[in-house]
Amino acid sequence: MAGGLAARDINLDAIYLNTGSPLYEKLLEKKVEAYQAANAEFIDRDVIFASWGDGSTILYIKELPKLNVAYAYNRSSRKNREIGRIEGTITAFRQSSGGSYLFIKRLVEVPGSVPRGETLILNVASKKISVLASSYPFIDFSVAPGGNSILYETGAGIAEYAPGGEPGRVMIARSEYADMARSGDPVIAHFSPNGKKSVIVSGSGGSYRSRMKAAGAAWVLPGVTSASELYWLDNNQLVYRIGTSGNYSVCLYDAATRQPKVLLDNSLNTNIQYSPYPKLITFLKDQVIRVYDVKSREMVNTCLEGEDSSFSPDGNRFISLYLKKLFITGITSVKRKNTELTKKAKEITALYRSLLENRNNLSNEYSEEYVRKKIAAYGTISD
Repeated sequence: MAGGLAARDINLDAIYLNTGSPLYEKLLEKKVEAYQAANAEFIDRDVIFASWGDGSTILYIKELPKLNVAYAYNRSSRKNREIGRIEGTITAFRQSSGGSYLFIKRLVEVPGSVPRGETLILNVASKKISVLASSYPFIDFSVAPGGNSILYETGAGIAEYAPGGEPGRVMIARSEYADMARSGDPVIAHFSPNGKKSVIVSGSGGSYRSRMKAAGAAWVLPGVTSASELYWLDNNQLVYRIGTSGNYSVCLYDAATRQPKVLLDNSLNTNIQYSPYPKLITFLKDQVIRVYDVKSREMVNTCLEGEDSSFSPDGNRFISLYLKKLFITGITSVKRKNTELTKKAKEITALYRSLLENRNNLSNEYSEEYVRKKIAAYGTISD
Protein backbone atom coordinates (compact mmCIF):
# COMPACT_ATOMS: atom_id res chain seq x y z
CA MET A 1 0.00 0.00 0.00
CA ALA A 2 1.32 3.43 -0.90
CA GLY A 3 0.78 5.80 2.00
CA GLY A 4 -2.20 5.16 4.28
CA LEU A 5 -4.65 4.76 1.42
CA ALA A 6 -5.39 1.49 -0.36
CA ALA A 7 -5.14 0.99 -4.09
CA ARG A 8 -7.77 -1.11 -5.85
CA ASP A 9 -8.34 -4.73 -4.89
CA ILE A 10 -8.94 -6.98 -7.90
CA ASN A 11 -9.54 -10.16 -5.89
CA LEU A 12 -13.33 -10.46 -5.55
CA ASP A 13 -12.98 -13.96 -4.07
CA ALA A 14 -11.40 -12.36 -0.98
CA ILE A 15 -14.48 -10.16 -0.55
CA TYR A 16 -17.15 -12.84 -0.88
CA LEU A 17 -15.37 -15.93 0.45
CA ASN A 18 -13.89 -16.86 3.81
CA THR A 19 -10.16 -16.45 3.18
CA GLY A 20 -9.44 -18.85 6.05
CA SER A 21 -11.14 -21.74 4.26
CA PRO A 22 -8.78 -24.39 2.79
CA LEU A 23 -10.98 -24.35 -0.33
CA TYR A 24 -10.22 -20.66 -0.82
CA GLU A 25 -6.48 -21.27 -1.19
CA LYS A 26 -7.10 -24.19 -3.54
CA LEU A 27 -9.34 -21.97 -5.66
CA LEU A 28 -6.66 -19.32 -6.11
CA GLU A 29 -4.08 -21.99 -6.91
CA LYS A 30 -6.29 -23.45 -9.65
CA LYS A 31 -6.70 -20.01 -11.24
CA VAL A 32 -2.94 -19.52 -11.33
CA GLU A 33 -2.61 -23.05 -12.75
CA ALA A 34 -4.89 -21.97 -15.59
CA TYR A 35 -2.26 -19.39 -16.59
CA GLN A 36 0.37 -22.11 -16.45
CA ALA A 37 -1.81 -24.37 -18.61
CA ALA A 38 -1.99 -21.56 -21.19
CA ASN A 39 1.84 -21.29 -21.16
CA ALA A 40 1.64 -17.74 -19.83
CA GLU A 41 4.84 -15.89 -18.95
CA PHE A 42 5.03 -14.42 -15.43
CA ILE A 43 6.56 -10.92 -15.41
CA ASP A 44 6.30 -9.41 -11.92
CA ARG A 45 4.22 -9.26 -8.75
CA ASP A 46 2.60 -6.42 -6.75
CA VAL A 47 1.53 -4.82 -10.04
CA ILE A 48 -1.54 -2.56 -9.92
CA PHE A 49 -1.69 -1.16 -13.47
CA ALA A 50 -0.19 -2.19 -16.79
CA SER A 51 -0.43 -1.50 -20.52
CA TRP A 52 1.28 -2.71 -23.66
CA GLY A 53 3.73 -0.15 -25.01
CA ASP A 54 5.36 -0.89 -28.35
CA GLY A 55 5.73 -4.40 -29.78
CA SER A 56 8.34 -5.46 -27.23
CA THR A 57 7.70 -3.20 -24.22
CA ILE A 58 5.21 -3.44 -21.38
CA LEU A 59 4.71 -0.47 -19.06
CA TYR A 60 3.47 -1.08 -15.53
CA ILE A 61 3.19 0.27 -12.01
CA LYS A 62 4.44 -1.80 -9.09
CA GLU A 63 3.05 -0.97 -5.65
CA LEU A 64 5.58 -1.09 -2.81
CA PRO A 65 5.24 0.04 0.82
CA LYS A 66 4.82 3.83 0.71
CA LEU A 67 5.99 4.00 -2.90
CA ASN A 68 4.90 3.15 -6.46
CA VAL A 69 7.53 2.37 -9.07
CA ALA A 70 6.93 2.58 -12.83
CA TYR A 71 8.79 0.06 -15.01
CA ALA A 72 9.31 -0.68 -18.69
CA TYR A 73 9.73 -4.40 -19.34
CA ASN A 74 11.48 -5.56 -22.51
CA ARG A 75 10.20 -8.91 -23.78
CA SER A 76 13.30 -9.60 -25.86
CA SER A 77 15.80 -9.20 -23.02
CA ARG A 78 13.30 -10.17 -20.30
CA LYS A 79 14.61 -7.29 -18.22
CA ASN A 80 12.85 -4.29 -16.78
CA ARG A 81 14.09 -0.77 -16.19
CA GLU A 82 12.77 1.76 -13.73
CA ILE A 83 11.23 4.84 -15.35
CA GLY A 84 9.71 6.64 -12.38
CA ARG A 85 8.89 6.72 -8.67
CA ILE A 86 5.56 8.02 -7.45
CA GLU A 87 4.31 8.57 -3.91
CA GLY A 88 0.63 8.49 -2.95
CA THR A 89 -2.13 6.13 -4.05
CA ILE A 90 -2.56 5.64 -7.79
CA THR A 91 -6.20 5.48 -8.90
CA ALA A 92 -5.91 5.52 -12.70
CA PHE A 93 -3.34 4.87 -15.42
CA ARG A 94 -3.45 5.56 -19.16
CA GLN A 95 -0.88 5.44 -21.92
CA SER A 96 -0.80 8.04 -24.67
CA SER A 97 -1.79 6.89 -28.15
CA GLY A 98 1.78 7.45 -29.34
CA GLY A 99 3.19 5.50 -26.39
CA SER A 100 5.61 8.19 -25.22
CA TYR A 101 3.78 9.20 -22.04
CA LEU A 102 1.92 7.72 -19.11
CA PHE A 103 -0.93 9.72 -17.61
CA ILE A 104 -1.38 8.79 -13.96
CA LYS A 105 -4.01 9.83 -11.46
CA ARG A 106 -2.98 9.77 -7.81
CA LEU A 107 -4.29 10.65 -4.37
CA VAL A 108 -2.02 12.58 -2.02
CA GLU A 109 -2.77 12.64 1.69
CA VAL A 110 -3.15 16.08 3.20
CA PRO A 111 -2.75 16.26 7.02
CA GLY A 112 -6.02 17.30 8.64
CA SER A 113 -7.88 17.33 5.34
CA VAL A 114 -9.27 15.04 2.64
CA PRO A 115 -6.82 13.49 0.13
CA ARG A 116 -6.05 15.65 -2.89
CA GLY A 117 -6.06 14.40 -6.48
CA GLU A 118 -3.32 15.05 -9.03
CA THR A 119 -2.72 14.13 -12.67
CA LEU A 120 0.89 13.17 -13.34
CA ILE A 121 2.52 13.00 -16.77
CA LEU A 122 5.47 10.60 -17.01
CA ASN A 123 7.78 10.86 -20.02
CA VAL A 124 8.78 7.24 -20.67
CA ALA A 125 12.06 8.13 -22.43
CA SER A 126 13.35 10.95 -20.20
CA LYS A 127 11.73 9.64 -16.98
CA LYS A 128 10.64 13.20 -16.15
CA ILE A 129 7.35 13.69 -14.29
CA SER A 130 5.20 16.82 -14.56
CA VAL A 131 1.89 17.72 -12.91
CA LEU A 132 -1.29 18.81 -14.66
CA ALA A 133 -3.54 20.75 -12.29
CA SER A 134 -6.58 18.68 -11.32
CA SER A 135 -8.08 18.15 -7.88
CA TYR A 136 -10.51 15.34 -8.75
CA PRO A 137 -9.31 12.08 -7.11
CA PHE A 138 -10.18 9.68 -9.93
CA ILE A 139 -9.89 9.67 -13.70
CA ASP A 140 -11.14 12.91 -15.25
CA PHE A 141 -9.45 12.86 -18.66
CA SER A 142 -9.28 10.78 -21.83
CA VAL A 143 -6.45 10.00 -24.22
CA ALA A 144 -6.69 11.90 -27.51
CA PRO A 145 -6.64 9.74 -30.65
CA GLY A 146 -3.18 9.71 -32.23
CA GLY A 147 -0.14 11.52 -30.84
CA ASN A 148 0.61 11.98 -27.15
CA SER A 149 -2.01 14.43 -25.89
CA ILE A 150 -4.91 14.14 -23.48
CA LEU A 151 -8.34 15.75 -23.27
CA TYR A 152 -9.37 17.33 -19.97
CA GLU A 153 -11.81 19.91 -18.69
CA THR A 154 -10.81 23.49 -17.99
CA GLY A 155 -12.91 26.49 -17.02
CA ALA A 156 -13.38 27.27 -20.72
CA GLY A 157 -14.34 23.74 -21.75
CA ILE A 158 -12.72 20.50 -22.94
CA ALA A 159 -9.11 21.20 -23.93
CA GLU A 160 -6.39 19.15 -25.59
CA TYR A 161 -3.00 19.23 -23.91
CA ALA A 162 0.26 17.95 -25.39
CA PRO A 163 2.93 17.37 -22.70
CA GLY A 164 5.61 20.04 -22.76
CA GLY A 165 3.44 22.46 -24.69
CA GLU A 166 1.36 25.47 -23.82
CA PRO A 167 -2.04 25.17 -22.10
CA GLY A 168 -4.25 23.23 -24.47
CA ARG A 169 -6.58 24.68 -27.03
CA VAL A 170 -10.29 24.34 -26.29
CA MET A 171 -11.89 21.60 -28.41
CA ILE A 172 -15.43 21.86 -26.98
CA ALA A 173 -16.64 25.09 -25.38
CA ARG A 174 -18.22 24.71 -21.95
CA SER A 175 -21.39 26.33 -23.26
CA GLU A 176 -21.94 23.23 -25.44
CA TYR A 177 -22.35 20.92 -22.45
CA ALA A 178 -23.03 23.18 -19.43
CA ASP A 179 -26.63 21.94 -19.24
CA MET A 180 -25.53 18.34 -18.62
CA ALA A 181 -22.56 18.98 -16.31
CA ARG A 182 -23.06 18.58 -12.58
CA SER A 183 -21.06 20.29 -9.88
CA GLY A 184 -18.32 18.07 -8.50
CA ASP A 185 -18.59 15.46 -11.26
CA PRO A 186 -15.94 15.12 -13.98
CA VAL A 187 -16.75 15.76 -17.62
CA ILE A 188 -14.83 13.50 -20.02
CA ALA A 189 -14.81 13.80 -23.80
CA HIS A 190 -13.92 11.09 -26.32
CA PHE A 191 -13.21 11.92 -29.98
CA SER A 192 -13.43 9.55 -32.94
CA PRO A 193 -10.09 8.89 -34.73
CA ASN A 194 -10.84 11.46 -37.44
CA GLY A 195 -12.05 13.99 -34.86
CA LYS A 196 -15.42 14.49 -36.55
CA LYS A 197 -17.53 12.83 -33.86
CA SER A 198 -17.42 13.18 -30.10
CA VAL A 199 -19.03 11.82 -26.97
CA ILE A 200 -19.19 13.77 -23.72
CA VAL A 201 -19.98 11.92 -20.49
CA SER A 202 -20.52 13.52 -17.11
CA GLY A 203 -21.30 11.84 -13.81
CA SER A 204 -20.14 9.45 -11.12
CA GLY A 205 -21.46 6.76 -8.79
CA GLY A 206 -23.73 5.14 -11.37
CA SER A 207 -25.50 8.34 -12.46
CA TYR A 208 -24.34 9.63 -15.83
CA ARG A 209 -25.40 11.98 -18.60
CA SER A 210 -24.07 11.75 -22.14
CA ARG A 211 -24.12 13.58 -25.45
CA MET A 212 -23.04 12.34 -28.87
CA LYS A 213 -22.23 14.97 -31.51
CA ALA A 214 -21.82 14.23 -35.22
CA ALA A 215 -22.47 16.13 -38.45
CA GLY A 216 -24.21 18.99 -36.66
CA ALA A 217 -26.60 16.68 -34.75
CA ALA A 218 -26.56 15.82 -31.05
CA TRP A 219 -28.23 12.98 -29.15
CA VAL A 220 -27.95 10.92 -25.98
CA LEU A 221 -25.71 7.86 -26.04
CA PRO A 222 -28.11 5.23 -24.67
CA GLY A 223 -27.46 3.63 -21.29
CA VAL A 224 -23.87 4.69 -20.67
CA THR A 225 -22.78 4.11 -17.05
CA SER A 226 -19.07 4.90 -17.15
CA ALA A 227 -17.15 7.93 -18.36
CA SER A 228 -13.88 6.01 -18.68
CA GLU A 229 -14.92 2.57 -20.00
CA LEU A 230 -15.66 3.98 -23.44
CA TYR A 231 -13.58 3.61 -26.61
CA TRP A 232 -14.00 4.55 -30.27
CA LEU A 233 -13.22 1.50 -32.42
CA ASP A 234 -13.26 3.43 -35.69
CA ASN A 235 -15.00 6.57 -36.96
CA ASN A 236 -18.48 5.07 -36.45
CA GLN A 237 -18.34 2.32 -33.83
CA LEU A 238 -17.67 2.59 -30.12
CA VAL A 239 -17.82 0.26 -27.16
CA TYR A 240 -18.89 1.21 -23.66
CA ARG A 241 -20.38 -0.03 -20.39
CA ILE A 242 -24.09 -0.08 -19.58
CA GLY A 243 -26.07 -1.52 -16.67
CA THR A 244 -26.03 -1.17 -12.90
CA SER A 245 -23.71 -2.23 -10.09
CA GLY A 246 -23.09 -5.98 -10.17
CA ASN A 247 -25.07 -6.33 -13.39
CA TYR A 248 -23.04 -4.57 -16.07
CA SER A 249 -23.04 -5.18 -19.82
CA VAL A 250 -20.77 -4.36 -22.75
CA CYS A 251 -22.45 -2.41 -25.55
CA LEU A 252 -21.24 -2.04 -29.14
CA TYR A 253 -22.77 1.09 -30.69
CA ASP A 254 -22.94 2.24 -34.31
CA ALA A 255 -23.08 6.05 -34.46
CA ALA A 256 -24.07 5.98 -38.14
CA THR A 257 -27.22 3.89 -37.59
CA ARG A 258 -27.61 4.80 -33.88
CA GLN A 259 -28.08 1.09 -33.13
CA PRO A 260 -26.69 -0.60 -29.98
CA LYS A 261 -25.69 -4.25 -29.73
CA VAL A 262 -24.95 -6.05 -26.45
CA LEU A 263 -21.74 -8.09 -26.64
CA LEU A 264 -21.90 -9.31 -23.04
CA ASP A 265 -24.50 -8.99 -20.32
CA ASN A 266 -24.98 -9.52 -16.60
CA SER A 267 -21.38 -9.23 -15.36
CA LEU A 268 -20.10 -8.18 -11.94
CA ASN A 269 -17.73 -5.79 -13.69
CA THR A 270 -16.52 -5.27 -17.25
CA ASN A 271 -13.08 -3.57 -17.18
CA ILE A 272 -13.35 -2.79 -20.91
CA GLN A 273 -10.04 -2.22 -22.69
CA TYR A 274 -9.37 -1.63 -26.38
CA SER A 275 -6.17 -2.34 -28.30
CA PRO A 276 -6.48 -0.19 -31.46
CA TYR A 277 -3.77 -1.68 -33.69
CA PRO A 278 -5.08 -5.28 -33.73
CA LYS A 279 -8.65 -4.00 -33.14
CA LEU A 280 -9.27 -6.30 -30.18
CA ILE A 281 -11.57 -5.52 -27.23
CA THR A 282 -11.10 -7.24 -23.88
CA PHE A 283 -13.68 -7.29 -21.09
CA LEU A 284 -14.74 -9.45 -18.16
CA LYS A 285 -17.56 -11.90 -17.57
CA ASP A 286 -17.55 -12.08 -13.78
CA GLN A 287 -13.75 -11.62 -13.79
CA VAL A 288 -13.07 -14.13 -16.61
CA ILE A 289 -11.35 -12.44 -19.57
CA ARG A 290 -13.09 -12.47 -22.93
CA VAL A 291 -11.69 -11.16 -26.20
CA TYR A 292 -13.76 -9.74 -29.06
CA ASP A 293 -12.21 -9.33 -32.50
CA VAL A 294 -13.79 -6.26 -34.14
CA LYS A 295 -12.75 -7.39 -37.62
CA SER A 296 -13.87 -11.04 -37.52
CA ARG A 297 -16.55 -10.56 -34.83
CA GLU A 298 -15.15 -13.64 -33.08
CA MET A 299 -15.42 -13.97 -29.30
CA VAL A 300 -12.83 -15.94 -27.31
CA ASN A 301 -13.48 -17.08 -23.73
CA THR A 302 -9.98 -17.37 -22.26
CA CYS A 303 -10.76 -19.23 -18.97
CA LEU A 304 -8.30 -16.82 -17.32
CA GLU A 305 -9.22 -14.35 -14.61
CA GLY A 306 -7.61 -10.92 -14.53
CA GLU A 307 -7.84 -7.23 -15.26
CA ASP A 308 -6.20 -4.54 -17.41
CA SER A 309 -5.91 -6.87 -20.40
CA SER A 310 -4.39 -5.30 -23.50
CA PHE A 311 -2.85 -6.72 -26.66
CA SER A 312 0.49 -6.32 -28.37
CA PRO A 313 0.31 -4.28 -31.61
CA ASP A 314 0.43 -7.51 -33.68
CA GLY A 315 -2.47 -8.99 -31.69
CA ASN A 316 -0.57 -12.17 -30.79
CA ARG A 317 -0.21 -11.70 -27.04
CA PHE A 318 -2.06 -10.00 -24.21
CA ILE A 319 -1.11 -8.90 -20.74
CA SER A 320 -3.33 -9.26 -17.67
CA LEU A 321 -3.21 -8.85 -13.90
CA TYR A 322 -4.34 -11.56 -11.52
CA LEU A 323 -3.77 -11.19 -7.74
CA LYS A 324 -1.42 -8.31 -8.66
CA LYS A 325 0.69 -10.70 -10.74
CA LEU A 326 1.47 -9.56 -14.28
CA PHE A 327 1.29 -12.20 -17.04
CA ILE A 328 1.82 -12.30 -20.81
CA THR A 329 -0.28 -14.90 -22.64
CA GLY A 330 -0.41 -15.85 -26.29
CA ILE A 331 -3.92 -15.86 -27.73
CA THR A 332 -2.97 -18.76 -30.04
CA SER A 333 -1.84 -20.73 -26.99
CA VAL A 334 -5.18 -20.07 -25.29
CA LYS A 335 -6.98 -21.53 -28.30
CA ARG A 336 -4.56 -24.44 -28.70
CA LYS A 337 -4.70 -25.32 -25.00
CA ASN A 338 -8.50 -25.38 -24.94
CA THR A 339 -8.65 -28.96 -23.60
CA GLU A 340 -6.32 -28.20 -20.69
CA LEU A 341 -8.10 -24.93 -19.91
CA THR A 342 -11.50 -26.61 -20.04
CA LYS A 343 -10.22 -29.13 -17.50
CA LYS A 344 -9.12 -26.30 -15.21
CA ALA A 345 -12.52 -24.64 -15.62
CA LYS A 346 -14.22 -27.85 -14.47
CA GLU A 347 -11.92 -28.04 -11.43
CA ILE A 348 -12.62 -24.41 -10.54
CA THR A 349 -16.37 -24.97 -10.97
CA ALA A 350 -16.19 -27.99 -8.64
CA LEU A 351 -14.43 -25.91 -5.97
CA TYR A 352 -17.08 -23.19 -6.15
CA ARG A 353 -19.79 -25.84 -5.77
CA SER A 354 -17.98 -27.24 -2.72
CA LEU A 355 -17.79 -23.75 -1.22
CA LEU A 356 -21.58 -23.51 -1.38
CA GLU A 357 -22.01 -26.67 0.69
CA ASN A 358 -20.82 -25.01 3.91
CA ARG A 359 -22.02 -21.56 4.95
CA ASN A 360 -18.77 -21.04 6.85
CA ASN A 361 -16.97 -20.79 3.50
CA LEU A 362 -18.94 -17.63 2.67
CA SER A 363 -18.27 -14.21 4.15
CA ASN A 364 -21.44 -12.13 3.67
CA GLU A 365 -25.08 -12.07 2.58
CA TYR A 366 -24.14 -11.59 -1.09
CA SER A 367 -21.68 -14.49 -1.19
CA GLU A 368 -24.08 -17.16 -2.39
CA GLU A 369 -25.20 -15.06 -5.35
CA TYR A 370 -21.56 -14.31 -6.18
CA VAL A 371 -20.58 -17.98 -6.13
CA ARG A 372 -23.51 -18.94 -8.34
CA LYS A 373 -22.48 -16.29 -10.86
CA LYS A 374 -18.95 -17.68 -10.86
CA ILE A 375 -20.24 -21.21 -11.40
CA ALA A 376 -22.28 -19.96 -14.35
CA ALA A 377 -19.28 -18.07 -15.81
CA TYR A 378 -17.02 -21.11 -15.67
CA GLY A 379 -19.87 -23.37 -16.74
CA THR A 380 -19.91 -21.74 -20.16
CA ILE A 381 -16.30 -22.92 -20.56
CA SER A 382 -16.58 -26.40 -19.08
CA ASP A 383 -19.88 -27.45 -20.65
